[in-house]
Amino acid sequence: MRGIAKLTLISVAALAAATPAAAENWARFSASDRVVYLVDQDTLTPVDGVATARFARVPAQGDATDLSHETEELAIRCSDGQSRTTAMVTYGPDGAETDRIAEDGAWDDTPSGGIYGGIKSFACEDMRPQARSWPTIADFIAAGRGD
Repeated sequence: MRGIAKLTLISVAALAAATPAAAENWARFSASDRVVYLVDQDTLTPVDGVATARFARVPAQGDATDLSHETEELAIRCSDGQSRTTAMVTYGPDGAETDRIAEDGAWDDTPSGGIYGGIKSFACEDMRPQARSWPTIADFIAAGRGD
């Protein structure tokens, strides 16, 4: 490899290494007396007709130092309204990942109501929760779990 090409390759590699992780923008969109549901709004834009949305289930009550929660990644085909779970991740009280399950199941019809229907509306109908957002789930918990 010659001078400029080698320098360009090194510069691109250095830039890639310095690029921060993907941003998160968690917004509360549903809750029960036991669980608060958040969606990462930065994952709702479909690419080639498929949105890969992440949402979280966070205990509605608990100490601010207990970061326990779980996330689910949901692939949604906007053309036919079908979806499938692609991954589930559980986090312990310290916020560290404790379990990860990757799934490659069949596409199923997404019900029009409930949590999955809400995610489909956010991704495929360009709707967004009209709520405050947090950069991380830990920030949401520290802020009183949305209260």
